[in-house]
Amino acid sequence: MSPIRRWLLKWARTAHMYLTLFGLGLLGFFAVTGFMLNHEDWFLAPEPHRVEMKGTIPAAMMQEPDKLAIVELLRKDYGAKGALASFEIEEERFRIEFKGPGHGTEAIVERETGSLEVTHESRGSVGVMLDLHRGKASGTAWSLVIDGLCILVLIIAGTGFYLWMSLRSRGHYGLIVLALGIILGIVVYFVWVP
Repeated sequence: MSPIRRWLLKWARTAHMYLTLFGLGLLGFFAVTGFMLNHEDWFLAPEPHRVEMKGTIPAAMMQEPDKLAIVELLRKDYGAKGALASFEIEEERFRIEFKGPGHGTEAIVERETGSLEVTHESRGSVGVMLDLHRGKASGTAWSLVIDGLCILVLIIAGTGFYLWMSLRSRGHYGLIVLALGIILGIVVYFVWVP
């Protein structure tokens, strides 16, 4: 065996082992939540938990709508959480939405009176986990975590395949197993997926 090949095998073994350990928690999380998504009706309540609140926005904020002040009031006094998803100004009312993993808040403010209706919806910790799996309403940082994990899985798969192919006695059988896995996925798709 050449020194370069020996070095490549050592590098692949080290990278495969430590990258797998590094990503093990997230890989487990996405495996479990992937199963949960596939059987969402087993784990998630059919309807979200709703809490409704009423109140009034001060008239000073309503003249020339002070969006920032209204949003901060909703966060402070009415428990709005998550990222501001929309702030729609219509002739008769404002509609403000906040979204986060597993939860959302909608506020409707009547322009003339300042009367406010706030609806909080939550799908609990299961909803949070499923939305994190989807990357839904989870922000840029979590999106980067998902992208990084995808790259990590590709590297782990590539180094694992390289290590498998380096085994003289079993390397050729690995190609057959790989081909069978690909063929199985294609057959299931074309035969049983509607």
